[in-house]
Amino acid sequence: MPCLEGVTMNFAIGSILPYLAFAVFLCGTVLRIADWFAKPVPFQLTLFPAPRGKLGGAAAVLREFVFCNTLFRENRLLWVWVWSFHLSLVMIIAGHVLGIYFLRSQFSLFGAAPGTSAVLSVTLGATMGTVMTVSLIALLCRRIFIPETRKLSEPLAWFDLMLLLAVALSGLAMYLPGYHADLVAVRTFMKGLLTLHPEKLPTNPVFVIHFSLVIFLVLYFPFSQLIHSAGFFINRAMLAEAAPVFPTPAGKGPRSPFAGIKHEPGKVSAREDHAAGEVRHQ
Repeated sequence: MPCLEGVTMNFAIGSILPYLAFAVFLCGTVLRIADWFAKPVPFQLTLFPAPRGKLGGAAAVLREFVFCNTLFRENRLLWVWVWSFHLSLVMIIAGHVLGIYFLRSQFSLFGAAPGTSAVLSVTLGATMGTVMTVSLIALLCRRIFIPETRKLSEPLAWFDLMLLLAVALSGLAMYLPGYHADLVAVRTFMKGLLTLHPEKLPTNPVFVIHFSLVIFLVLYFPFSQLIHSAGFFINRAMLAEAAPVFPTPAGKGPRSPFAGIKHEPGKVSAREDHAAGEVRHQ
């Protein structure tokens, strides 16, 4: 019976949950974004000085996304931890894709010897994992020790941080002696998932914990405050859109193009919905 239970758990975690999580993530995220677009924005929300043209607006949104300029102006210490977390997250995702695919020989593409490439890959991965962990701990401590932030923090905000921290710590644990993951087995497993031919889940217990946490994070994402990463683009597009022209030209509505339907009493705008989420997330 224990053997049967192990096989069942292996099949569930390695073959069923990844596809279920991806389907929920995709459908849930699309539905959340569609719901935001369905809510009216009755007033122009452009921040001045407004960028010129669609290209200027896109550039303004991209700058804010990459550098978090607004947060930098408002709270530089918080900016350090938020920006460090997001940078390390991007680097870790890229490192997972390249490191697993090339089996840590990705730096050989730039002329490094295989052994040197492996050392660089491990060092960079461990460094980014540490930066991510320290950033999350700092953000968690901020919620604990700053009274105003603690008062505004909802239970889900604490849960989101703890979940991300658990993912980061379980990933770092695989750098400890005796807990290294077999990258060949991991690559075979991931290739099977991507080609819809699931393979056996690697037996490394730390990898199983880490992978399970990541699957849960993907499954939970559309229902969490973490979805602010998707709402960011909608929110910033509203703030950076073309400024209103007065007097309004004939045939052109005076309101924002985001105001697609008549405002209904009791309905909040997409910006109000997302802005409240950003306050809770920070």
